[in-house]
Amino acid sequence: MPMQFEIRGLNRLNGFLRGLPTNLRNEISKESESFMLDIRKSAKLRAPKDTRELANSIRVFKESENTIVLNVGAPWGIFQEEGFRPHWIHTSMIIGSNKFSQIYGGKEGFIFVSKSKPFIRPALEHHLNKLAQRISKAKNRAIQGSRR
Repeated sequence: MPMQFEIRGLNRLNGFLRGLPTNLRNEISKESESFMLDIRKSAKLRAPKDTRELANSIRVFKESENTIVLNVGAPWGIFQEEGFRPHWIHTSMIIGSNKFSQIYGGKEGFIFVSKSKPFIRPALEHHLNKLAQRISKAKNRAIQGSRR
């Protein structure tokens, strides 16, 4: 006696499996962009407030489908983040606002630059511990979206 099996819902399963990669890519892309915007916001709050130019130069943009870039446009941003050897600079070398032309350490028109104040690294460290949870939520939203 031959056995016969009937499988129902195979079209629905195939539709789910076809839609899952697209939904997953879209949800992870949205979550990644949101993650970078949160880092930008945190970095702007942590950036030195002397002229606000550094904070205002922090931008997030999508370079390609798989790449989101956090860019610090101010040329001195790297020195603020990474640090440098302590030294004196003349106020005429300051780009932008020149509100520093006061007397510092007995030298008129000079500023003593002695330390860094990282703003990107602390913002990234603050948000990195939430990244796995955010990706997991994006995965769950993609699965729910594929079920429809």
